[in-house]
Amino acid sequence: MRQTVARGSGLKAALRRRWWVLPIVLVLVAAGLALRALTAPLTVSASVADGDHAVVRNSAVVLSFNQDMDVASVKSGFKIVPAVPYSVVVRNPRRFEFHPQLQPDTGYRIAVTGARKGMGFGSQNYAIAFHTEPAPKITGATLNNAPLADGQQGVALRGALKITFSQPMDPTRTPLLLDGTAIDTKAISWDKTGQIATVALTVSHSRTHSLLVPKTAANRRQDLAVADWKLNFGAMVQVPSAGSTARIGTSGAPIIIQIENSSQPTVRPQSGMQQADMVYEYISEFGIPRLTAIYWHPPSSLIVPVRSCRLITVQLEQMYRGMIYCSGANDYVLGQVWKWPNVVYDYAYMYSWLYRASDRYAPHNVAARPDQITAHTAQANLPALSYDIAPAHPDAPLPGATPAGTISVPQHGVVWRYDANSHEYLKWQDGAPFTNVGTGQVHAKNVIVEHVTSFKDTNPANTGVHHTYNTEYYELAGEGTADIYSDGGVIHVTWKHPNRDVPVVYVDASGNPVDLNTGLTWVHVIGSDQ
Repeated sequence: MRQTVARGSGLKAALRRRWWVLPIVLVLVAAGLALRALTAPLTVSASVADGDHAVVRNSAVVLSFNQDMDVASVKSGFKIVPAVPYSVVVRNPRRFEFHPQLQPDTGYRIAVTGARKGMGFGSQNYAIAFHTEPAPKITGATLNNAPLADGQQGVALRGALKITFSQPMDPTRTPLLLDGTAIDTKAISWDKTGQIATVALTVSHSRTHSLLVPKTAANRRQDLAVADWKLNFGAMVQVPSAGSTARIGTSGAPIIIQIENSSQPTVRPQSGMQQADMVYEYISEFGIPRLTAIYWHPPSSLIVPVRSCRLITVQLEQMYRGMIYCSGANDYVLGQVWKWPNVVYDYAYMYSWLYRASDRYAPHNVAARPDQITAHTAQANLPALSYDIAPAHPDAPLPGATPAGTISVPQHGVVWRYDANSHEYLKWQDGAPFTNVGTGQVHAKNVIVEHVTSFKDTNPANTGVHHTYNTEYYELAGEGTADIYSDGGVIHVTWKHPNRDVPVVYVDASGNPVDLNTGLTWVHVIGSDQ
């Protein structure tokens, strides 16, 4: 015990005698480290690899040194070619972040010249070259797998819109706007590559619409587009309908049929009018009205009495592109029809689809068999329609309508009265209820009184069978005024028909196309000389 204590005391005594040794050792170590730091090789690395050909444009170029640097020399020694604006963030004396405003698909060279150490001797020259990736862009758009181009007209109102990008995109950062409103991202689906976005598109008829993918759209590497992508297109015209989803043939082209409407006892009541989608009424000659009925869904009852075509029939055919059924026409009208190779015309009652009924007197007894005219029209394989047929939809009030319980059309001897129970207008003509066989008094959801330019066509060929009279010509192209009645209200509109090959559009006071309610639409065409 005594020996142990003695040795411990001796060691402490020795250390007390050599207290100056430890500071010397520490100084020597520090000096060695400092010398090593002063003489150690200076190295630098960059966050962007030399030779990289797919650098993201918003990348920061981070330079990392192995020693503390003279900050000013690093910042002043930095150069980028081609020159672009950049900012510098110094995280510490060894880490420098350069943020250049890089352009897409461009080669760059970055160099740091004369970067000095913060302590000691030595400087560094460093250079790398790289190429930025192309910016994401849209390479094409389709609707129902057909190309969709900027400025395109007559675009379908419904379908699958597909937008194809040049690179895989980040769905959360790639918005799609329709007419300035963002489409819900949940309604947009992306393929596995992330390059094709698909959305079920529905637009309003007869209007110009816009699609926009803003330049904030980003790919999966968060690289942004360089510009907005915009596409404007015009939606196709829509015609009103009674709401049936049944169509005639694959193209949906309608039946267009001429129906007599003189006041002779053997003419009224007619049959087949009530189930039409649209009926046009106009004066044929001698103040006698005639009807052109249009069916986009197959009729189910006899249509009688069928009478001859008139000049207006040719224009209606151009608008609606269906098959005409009528009981004859003069050579002049036939000549007008034959000017248009794409106009389909069927003439003569000798065929099975037209026959003379025994319960009426000629010439007021030509009847059309609904099943056969439907089959005959379908078999014709008419071209696809360039317009849309309105589906059934809930009633909507006419914008800015004023109450209108009665419609007077003196030129045709017609009065319509609104029935609040059925929300439709009932027709009287020549002082009596105007009826349809099997359905009672004719009723219409929409009544349009359309004013057009007209004149009696005095061409010698434009006469009746016995060449004793001339028929009226109505100019349906151009524009004019009209009144639309629906649900007990009326609005004053402008009809616009710049292109004879598509249907007319009715535009309200605000310049918006009018949406007509589901049901029979009856159009009174009033000529300027009537």
